[in-house]
Amino acid sequence: MDDDRGAGVSALEVRTTRRGLFGLGAASLLALVGAGTTAASDGNDGETNGRLVFIYDDSWREDWDQTFPVHQEEGVPACCAAVTEYVDTGWGLLPEHLREMESAGWEIMSHTASHDVVGNLYLTAPAEPDDERLSVDGSFLGDHEDEPIVVGNEDGTVENAIAGGGEDDDDGFYLELEDPVGESFTAGETFVRFTDERIREEVVGSKAELEEMGVDVDYFVSPFGRSEGLVEELVEEHYAGFANREGDGLNGIADIDPYDLGRTSIDGQSSTESEIEAFYDQVAAGEYLGIVVGHSQFDETTEERVRFAIQEAKARDLEIVTLREALSDLDVGPDEMLGTEEDGEEDDGQEIESDDDGEAATNESASDSSGDGAGSTVRENGPAIAAGTGLLATVAVAGRAALQRLRE
Repeated sequence: MDDDRGAGVSALEVRTTRRGLFGLGAASLLALVGAGTTAASDGNDGETNGRLVFIYDDSWREDWDQTFPVHQEEGVPACCAAVTEYVDTGWGLLPEHLREMESAGWEIMSHTASHDVVGNLYLTAPAEPDDERLSVDGSFLGDHEDEPIVVGNEDGTVENAIAGGGEDDDDGFYLELEDPVGESFTAGETFVRFTDERIREEVVGSKAELEEMGVDVDYFVSPFGRSEGLVEELVEEHYAGFANREGDGLNGIADIDPYDLGRTSIDGQSSTESEIEAFYDQVAAGEYLGIVVGHSQFDETTEERVRFAIQEAKARDLEIVTLREALSDLDVGPDEMLGTEEDGEEDDGQEIESDDDGEAATNESASDSSGDGAGSTVRENGPAIAAGTGLLATVAVAGRAALQRLRE
């Protein structure tokens, strides 16, 4: 979850890549067969009042049980920002869910390995060499006792470990250290964060883990909206964009920077219905890519709230797409930022073992769905994806069949 608790585009481009074919599962194929509810199927030559991306954070089971069915019924895709340690748990999404979501036109993003803060915290008061307590601008590290951290600035860092933390009425948030900080540090420019190794594991390792589950991952979402520091460098090296770097969700499409995107919330506890409508009005009135975020596990983010958010976007003729689709059509997608189309073709020949694993998972899903319905690979603790989806389930299977013909 990212609430902190303390604190007009070209037509769809059909690509013959694995990523492009899966995208056809709901977004492009639905438009082609006239079953979708976006502008592409409304007979207006693809002209809309703008584009809107839905992202759901944290990969809780409610994404599958509650939110995904609503999007399927409404015929529009979304993005799932997955935390790898939450996947394949009793309360999180299963790997099968991620693969079926992607097959249906959704996009999977990385939301780190464990949902720990990977961006910098900053000192709110100066620190002296003998200090074992630092005043900081967030509470996110205090419950990670014994974990190594670094304290420093652009001139260098010192290592230490977390002894605790909390909040008091006089100083606000504080962090206890196992040893004296050892140097003098100024407020504001001095940061505190996990070590380079830990942040790399959270940011880069999570992408690798998700891709091992058989899905494509191009974009990153940072927990708690903390996005400064080493995380920025790692995202630019390994991802095609940073989905919550900063901003209010109104992302101007002129010279859009995929590493500088912002979001606004549709969660019931964060936004009123009138605020959501006002945001949509702004997207429709300007040259914007709108991005919204929701958390399916929040009590206030009900199926009714999700449906309201979708239908109000449709009422304003906003086209609901994935982030990958939106940025690709603006020529700043994965192929442009990372060269994934060309590199992916090379990887198919060089990393046979890895690709076989991914294909095996996808082919197993397609094979099973041909017998018992599109969701038959899902374990008994998840609903069948075919339920309530109608043509969408058929389209998902068609997308996988097209992929298989391409491979042959």
